[in-house]
Amino acid sequence: MRALSLLLVASAALAGCNQQPAEPTLAQNEAAAREAAADLKGWDRMFGFPTETIGRLNQYGYRLPAYAAAGEGFAANGADITLSQSDAKTPNTGSVVVTGPTAEAIDSIAFTLALTDDANAETAKKRLTDIVRAFLFQYGIDDQKALDAIAKEQAFDGMIGTAQTVIAIDKGDAARTLTVTFRRPSATAPAEAMVGNSQQP
Repeated sequence: MRALSLLLVASAALAGCNQQPAEPTLAQNEAAAREAAADLKGWDRMFGFPTETIGRLNQYGYRLPAYAAAGEGFAANGADITLSQSDAKTPNTGSVVVTGPTAEAIDSIAFTLALTDDANAETAKKRLTDIVRAFLFQYGIDDQKALDAIAKEQAFDGMIGTAQTVIAIDKGDAARTLTVTFRRPSATAPAEAMVGNSQQP
């Protein structure tokens, strides 16, 4: 009887050794990400903590979904938001796209403004400028007046701190489009390659 008891104890111990460790939960993963980003500041935090960055962008109504696999990387596409005179025939709208190489890193954040209502274009440009400045402010980043180019509809290609910043204007037939893009210094893949493959749920 004693031998049988010892055999059962040994079997139980062996079974315990063969158990696979449990997969971390979403809450555990997010807690680990917060801990890893605790010492990050400014651009490093913006590009290095996708969950928080998307949450902060959603404060402005963009309704980005979770950062998910898209094409060769990861992406989240925001919904269009009205930036001026919602009762206009074709209101001016804005959107934002976040892309990167992995679930843990962002390479590019691109804000877009489609100017389809020229009568209220100045209001829309000011609104976009205010949104982007407020977003940067959450990270302690001063745009050093680089974003003034939005109101002037002037192209800009330079640095704000350590991040490459590009303001591009596309004067299409139906609308003018302004795009403000921030790129991580060590970005590894062109944002365009992933944006085209991402899907809005």
